[in-house]
This record gives sequence, structure tokens and C-alpha cells, in this order.
Amino acid sequence: MSFEIGKDCVIDPTATINVMEGRLGDRSIVNEGAIIEGRYVEIGNEAFIHRRAWIGGGSCHDPQSKLVAGDFLHMGVDSHINTAKEVTIGHECGLGFRTMVLTHGAYESALEGFPVQFDSIRIGDNVWLPNAWVNPGVKIGSNVVVAAGSVVNKDLPDGCLAGGVPVKVLKENAYPRKLSLDEIQLSLTGILYQALRIAGRNYLPRTMVEAGRITIIDGDTRTVFDTSQPRRITGDVTEFTEILKNQLRRNGIRFRYHAVFTSHGQEYKAWTEIF
Repeated sequence: MSFEIGKDCVIDPTATINVMEGRLGDRSIVNEGAIIEGRYVEIGNEAFIHRRAWIGGGSCHDPQSKLVAGDFLHMGVDSHINTAKEVTIGHECGLGFRTMVLTHGAYESALEGFPVQFDSIRIGDNVWLPNAWVNPGVKIGSNVVVAAGSVVNKDLPDGCLAGGVPVKVLKENAYPRKLSLDEIQLSLTGILYQALRIAGRNYLPRTMVEAGRITIIDGDTRTVFDTSQPRRITGDVTEFTEILKNQLRRNGIRFRYHAVFTSHGQEYKAWTEIF
């Protein structure tokens, strides 16, 4: 048994990894003071484990302990996934600042009627939990947003907006919402301007935003970010396209593409083309 660290991961020297078996996906980042521990931990590509985030805790080396998380897992500062029981998390899930996902809760005697909970947790794809608390035994569907400060003590269906203490569904079928072409154009234009400001005032590539695509022409290079599903990047890698790709990611628009060296220079390739 062994724990595999993927390619091009960045792990701070103050982070602790003590896992018997599993894998940390390629290009993942583990920041200072973070802890990843347990019997079995499997995390997909491009995870971001922020300062003092903690995977493991009580009973994390017991036989039933397990975490399986998809690509683009985000754990905010001081967040925690307890793995006394199995936790399953889908792709593109964000656990914000101080979010707690807990598979056990017990202290006083079960023989005297005090509450004792030990149970697994399942979270779907595209779920955002900012400063929320998830109790043992909960199942959260895909495309769900939970309001900050909520206590999730019951199952939540796909696509809902939920919040409260205890949690309740505030709006059904809220996500994903289909935007008009004008709304998409406005959003992408705003993200492009964010990237241009980061790049600096002296940088003026030729840019076009149309039909859900951003095209960047910079000298002899041309790159297209196509946000329609499945999302695609074609063309050359430049310093600015990497800034734009990161800014799109920060706005929740993630691409399964990576910069690679080819005979023609540095280009974007899909993960499935690389490995």
C-alpha cells in the first residue's frame, strides 16, 4: 500500500501528509499547515488545499475510513473533512472558509440517551459550501449552493439553493441556470477585463468575445477559450493566456486543459491527450 503524489504538485514544507493508500492528483496545491491523513484518501487533479485545511481527524486510520474526491476540490482556510466514515465528493466542489464535513458526532454516553452519530457523507458534483457545517449521514445532490453559516442536517436535492440553521431548501431547481447570450457575453467580457488589469496597462493583445468564446491574438500566437460544453482551449500558451485561464477558474469556469511543450512550442492539450 502507498500514497501517490501526482505530477507537478506543490506541497508546502509545513504541510503534513500521513496517508496509507490513495492518490493526490496532478497539479494539486497543498498550502502551509494543511493536514492530509487517513487510511485511504483519493483526490482528483488540481485540488487546492488552503492554509490549515484538514482531512482526517478522529478514527481516520480505522478500516471504514475513506475519502474519494473528484477534480478541482477546493478546501478553504481552516476547513475540515472528517473521515471516521466514508466521504464521497464529486468534481468541482468547494468547501469555503471553516466549512466542516463531519462523519461522527459523539461525546456523552449513548447508554444515557445522548446523541451519537457515525455515518458516511455523499456530496455530488458542482457544490459550493461556504462556511457551512455538514452533519453525519447527509447526502447532497449535484449543482447545489448552501448559504454561509448553515447547518446541513438533512439531505438536499440536486439543483437547489439551501440555507439556515437547520438547513432548508430556499429555492428548488435554482442551478444550473441557462444564461442568455447577452448575459454570457457580459460575464466573459468582465472576466477578460479582470485578466487584462492583472497583466498590466502596457499589455494590449487583440481580444474578441463572441458566442461564449474568448479569442486572444498576440503577435504570432492565437488562443481560443470556448466555454460551451465540453469546455475547450485551443492554441498557444502565453503568459497572458495563463492569467486568463486562472481568472476564469476563479470565476468558476474550469477547463480540463494543461500547458504542454510540443514541437510547435507550448500549447494547450486536454488532460486526456496528455496522459
